[in-house]
Amino acid sequence: MTVLFDGEIHVHYGFLFLSTEDDQPDLMETRRGQRNGLCGAAVVGVLSMVTGTHTGYVRLRVEWLAAEPALDGQWEDVVEVSFTPLSTEARLSAFEEFHRLRLPTDDNLRARFCANDMDEANRQGALPDGRPPATERYLLQLWPADPGPDAVLRETSRLAGYWHGEARALPPPPTAAEREAAARAAAERARLAGEQAAERRELALWAGRRPSPRLRELGGSVLDLARSDRDLLDAFEALDADTQRAAACWLARRALEIAKLDRLDWVRPALAALDAGTPLPAPFTDPAAVFPLVRPTGRRVLQVGLVKLPGAPRQPKSRVHRPSFAVPAIFSATDPDPLRALVDTFSHATATFDDRRNELVSELRRRWLAAPG
Repeated sequence: MTVLFDGEIHVHYGFLFLSTEDDQPDLMETRRGQRNGLCGAAVVGVLSMVTGTHTGYVRLRVEWLAAEPALDGQWEDVVEVSFTPLSTEARLSAFEEFHRLRLPTDDNLRARFCANDMDEANRQGALPDGRPPATERYLLQLWPADPGPDAVLRETSRLAGYWHGEARALPPPPTAAEREAAARAAAERARLAGEQAAERRELALWAGRRPSPRLRELGGSVLDLARSDRDLLDAFEALDADTQRAAACWLARRALEIAKLDRLDWVRPALAALDAGTPLPAPFTDPAAVFPLVRPTGRRVLQVGLVKLPGAPRQPKSRVHRPSFAVPAIFSATDPDPLRALVDTFSHATATFDDRRNELVSELRRRWLAAPG
């Protein structure tokens, strides 16, 4: 026989646990389907034990034996349960106090819980000094054994009878088949909830209207356009590919025109390439080479800002530096996907037009989206 613990442990609410897992189950769950209510083992890896003392110290001894011991006649209340530890590392705990125990094996065990003087300890309740009653004692004995039903070997105290009755009034724990069915049902509920949440998120992203597979995979600025003007996005998608490409090139040209970049010798060949559907010429073969040419501090940008047609009314200064927003439009217009080219170029063009955005959108609708007739 090996003594795993022998001492006093401070209990709250009259219970102890020997557990091989971190989570501490509900006390009543550990007794479901049992005849005894003093030692619960219905939750795998856990033993729950009842004490007479509600709050205070109790004496407990935990023994490991190689085989079933003889029943000692000195104990008033004795019960047995089958116990399957999940590991050899166990924790003896009572509310906030715990002690580490090492079990010799994690094979199936039999546990015998013995108690003396539970009624007197329960009558005294919480002792003023927290010391245990002189005769209240507990013994937990463990030994290897095949699983079997729990048993009440001796019943003497009123408190033990009460807890036995409570345990027998509980419904039995679910069978393996019932647990599997419940797990499947829970998984199905989680799947449906996940699908519904994903649908709500998608509808929020797409302005309350489910997107087509084409739009869902498009990327680029499609979500921005969906939130700002979902009807316009759907109109873009309804166009044939040739019209989408032509509209994208037109938007790029309009962005360059309002930014006054179309007047520059190094920009005109790029516009001609857009119209012809041929690759962009230098410097538009490298976006990194183009942007420095239109930065506000650059010499060419200052030249752009000075361009003014004779007799044209003076335009109010834009809130944005139009050339910087116009340049991306010429690159997006050449995207291999004509719908993405249209959506992204629309985004760059409207940013370039800034406070004149409505002017561009109205022109776009008249030119490319007007109903035939």
